[in-house]
Amino acid sequence: MTGVATGRGRYFMLSYAHSPPLSGQRPGDLDRWVGSFFQRLDAAVAEIAPDGHRLDRGFCDQLVPLGSDWKQAITAGLETAEVFVPLYSAAYFSRSQSGREWECFHRRVQRAGVANPMSRFVPVLWTPLMEEQHRAWAQDAPLFEADVPAYAENGLKALSRLAVYQDAYLATLERLAARIVAISASGLIGPSSVDDVDRLESPFRAEAAAKQFVVTVAAPTAAALPAGRRPDGYGADSAQWRAFPADQELSLVSYATAVAERLDFAVLVTGVEKAGDDLAGKPGVMLVDPWFVANERDAGRLAEFARGLSPWVLPIILVDPAADARSIEFARRAEDILRGARTPSGERAVRALRTIRSFEEFVSLMPFLIADAEREYLRKSPLRRPITKRRPRPKLTRGMPPEPGGMPPESGGTPPESGGMPPEAPASGRENDDGA
Repeated sequence: MTGVATGRGRYFMLSYAHSPPLSGQRPGDLDRWVGSFFQRLDAAVAEIAPDGHRLDRGFCDQLVPLGSDWKQAITAGLETAEVFVPLYSAAYFSRSQSGREWECFHRRVQRAGVANPMSRFVPVLWTPLMEEQHRAWAQDAPLFEADVPAYAENGLKALSRLAVYQDAYLATLERLAARIVAISASGLIGPSSVDDVDRLESPFRAEAAAKQFVVTVAAPTAAALPAGRRPDGYGADSAQWRAFPADQELSLVSYATAVAERLDFAVLVTGVEKAGDDLAGKPGVMLVDPWFVANERDAGRLAEFARGLSPWVLPIILVDPAADARSIEFARRAEDILRGARTPSGERAVRALRTIRSFEEFVSLMPFLIADAEREYLRKSPLRRPITKRRPRPKLTRGMPPEPGGMPPESGGTPPESGGMPPEAPASGRENDDGA
């Protein structure tokens, strides 16, 4: 849990389908519609706030300057907000960051003694929800059907983008702002500390998503480091491993998750020792620390895991460019184990193995590796991906301005050894248009 929060509270925090910003990226670079909505909602709240109120205005991560501590800013927003405003969309329920923010605020409200924690939530239907599970989570969202039927039918993002719906958009904004102010006027929680948002589990089940991606880690923990290994870059569990501690702030898992989520996947994270059925029927990557094979027990675990590896799970060995002789020795041993693994029928279990030697290379290649893993899965998996019956989406094209964003900056360029060909488009065959 963070330290005791001090200072003034604020009216609300906006939470949407986002991930921690990647290297050199400003929070919300791809979310212009979210930014516009936040500004107008914040102004609407300020306009009707009573004189002499003791609260600051709303928070959205797009207010965080480039180069600032993004996590610290998110934590401050969670500690001080009186009301939590999540923008519900299919992507919101699949991204781990938005789920952890939701859970973090919910826990804070519970600890504050609020009898009904959901009374401090004002969910917004950002895009229509097709999945039954998502609609169940959104059942408390005020839809104002009697006054603004277009909002319940189309979601607020569509209303914000289409000139024909501007009256409905403004009417919805006014009602949301009035609800936020009324909740705050009913009694203040006051600033209070929150749990470490990175250590929480999202309450939304990634296993229920149609598109899943698995990140498996083979790395020691800080408490079980081999003799002679520096503790830099290790944490309480293998998922916190940073292969290039001098260059990266977040774990490798965090970066891989952020990229996969931008490609419309729900991400599951596991370790070699507990992967079990998590890999069945799911594309993924395996991140291997050479020091994982420093002892015979873990080397045996890696060998056993590799024998059952599906061709759509791509192993990656990560070697720090400043690696000493022992690190290089272990990297070769890990490579030998993976290349030597055989299936029960005697075939090579690992057909594609990559070694990455810098953080920059890891960040630039992840979008392509994720696309490669999905392509292998679609070509070779005997399992059919789940088919979900969907209601037809409203076709909203009148007055539609061009969609901002597109693919994240990290997905551009051509990866080394790719033969100059970009990765195939994700199998969904559509742009990720419901995340923001």
